[in-house]
Amino acid sequence: MIVDVSRKPDVSRYAKASVEISVDVCNTASAIRAAANAYRYLPFLHPLPLSASAHCRDGKLYVEGFAEWQTGVEMDVLFGALTGAVASGSTALKNLSVDVKRKGVAQPVTPPQPVETALTREGDLLASAYGEMEMRNLELVNKPVEKGHPLHAAQTAVALNVKRLCELVGGTCPAVQHLKIDVDVADALRAHVTIKARDLPPAPEALFAVGVAFLTIWDMLKKWEKDEEGQYPHTKVRIISLERG
Repeated sequence: MIVDVSRKPDVSRYAKASVEISVDVCNTASAIRAAANAYRYLPFLHPLPLSASAHCRDGKLYVEGFAEWQTGVEMDVLFGALTGAVASGSTALKNLSVDVKRKGVAQPVTPPQPVETALTREGDLLASAYGEMEMRNLELVNKPVEKGHPLHAAQTAVALNVKRLCELVGGTCPAVQHLKIDVDVADALRAHVTIKARDLPPAPEALFAVGVAFLTIWDMLKKWEKDEEGQYPHTKVRIISLERG
């Protein structure tokens, strides 16, 4: 189910997301491509006439998006930052968050300067990744909400997308033989993903899968995560990293 937004007016929408990464060169081309196509991967997003840009500075990847549309663009730029970080070869992503979002004010994005880098695949054919996410409404993760059941939707989104990272970053897709995802809630939202492939090391897919799970849940609960000004001061992906065996 996609929530009907057809009765909402078109309004100027702008958002900027950022993530700390462990590499010096950012694949901004993949970040821009992912932001523009996020609706194909996050199940509850709508297709947007999105202008997107990305740049790398001081160990962080920034992704901007702007649209005249009926719904916000913050999830699109978050997905762009996630994908760009993985495509850049980072094995640890920290503090993936929405820096700012604006509504009703036209704000063109920074002119894009796409940089394309080859995705490095290292390690074994069995890869595991772990992540933690901060939310202020953790009790809703295991309950049905307007868009469905967040936990179930996240697990399904991961299963559908784990083999699709290569569409956004280029290169050969690994032949995934096994996928396991565990999500639990305590003082934070935590996820573990394990992937076994037949031919290529699937470490990037493991990182990507954890991020897809978190962003699906964030999108489903964003109505409750926003503050009075429409920002997300209490919500961020604290870390996504590979687990070394």
